[in-house]
Formats: sequence, structure tokens, C-alpha cells
Amino acid sequence: MMKKIGTAIALYIGTLLIALWIIGFGVFCLYALHFKYAAPTRTDAIVVLTGGADRIQTALNLLQNEFADYLFISGVNKSVAVQDVLKAAPPELLDKITPGYKSENTRENAIEATDWILARDARSVLLVTSFYHMPRAILELARQHPALKILPLPVFPKSFDDSVEWIKTRTAWLLFLEYNKYLLVRLRYSTERTSE
Repeated sequence: MMKKIGTAIALYIGTLLIALWIIGFGVFCLYALHFKYAAPTRTDAIVVLTGGADRIQTALNLLQNEFADYLFISGVNKSVAVQDVLKAAPPELLDKITPGYKSENTRENAIEATDWILARDARSVLLVTSFYHMPRAILELARQHPALKILPLPVFPKSFDDSVEWIKTRTAWLLFLEYNKYLLVRLRYSTERTSE
């Protein structure tokens, strides 16, 4: 009898956790998608995290349109020459751009970007990354620099539209992966707070 009760409780808890995960995934998708409606605002600097298509070009366009005076490109591959990173940049912008080579993941992006932001005494940044990556990027950067004003500027795939058709594409898989990474970061930081 006790074994049956234990099994029933375990089944109930497992079902509840799966339901919470599914609901959380839906909320995460809505959260990531709502960044599409954020309009760029002038800030002290622009920070772009490398890794996805069109991120650097989006950041360069923002710099060229004077949404900030400086641009930091975080996570540049160590084997890539500076001139290759900046080949799409107009010559007049080159002295306003700093490539960062020290980071290989989102947490390191946040650390590297924060060092640069503090050196510039910037208080607000336009953060450029793929929309599905934005929630985790904001979380990591805000953790490193709680006083920083972060304005998200997401990059969406060219084929993306507002219908539910994106659910059938690779975008849904990327959101699925990012949701789980986001949960792990949340768990890590909540554990750190508990142990402090």
C-alpha cells in the first residue's frame, strides 16, 4: 500500500514538473518574442554578442545611425583578424569599435562586456543578440552589472514572421535549447544567492 502511495506521489510530482516546464517554455517564448517590438533608443554604448547571423551588421547600423558613440563586439573568435571582423564597418567608424577576444560563452560575454563598459563609464547600453538568446544575455549582463540600463535590440531571422509558422522551423528548436540554458542559469544564480 505504501509503495503504491509513493508511486502515485512521484507520478503526481513528475506530472506537475512537466506541466510547469511546458508553461514556463510558453512564457519564455512570449518573453523572447516581445523584444521584436522594442525600438532602439540612444544609449552610451552598444554591445553585440557574436554567434548569430546579422548581429554585427545590426550593431554597425545602430552605430552608424548614432544610437551610441561606441560599439563593443564581444566573443570574437581568437583566430579571426581584427580587419576581418571590421570589414563591413565604414572607415569613419573604426575608431569607435572595440573587438573583444576573451569570451567563449554568454557568461564570459557578460564579464568581458562589463569590463569594457566600466572602463568607458557607460551607464546604458543597447544589447544586440539573437532574440532567442536575449533573455539569457540580459540575465548574465545584469548579474555582472546590476546598475546598468540594458535596452534589448534583438536580431530575428529574415524568414521570421508574426504567424505561428515559426513553430515548424529551426527557430522553435533554438528557443527550446535556450529555454533550458536559461533555466540552468536561473538555477545557478538562485543557488549562489542562497549560499551567500
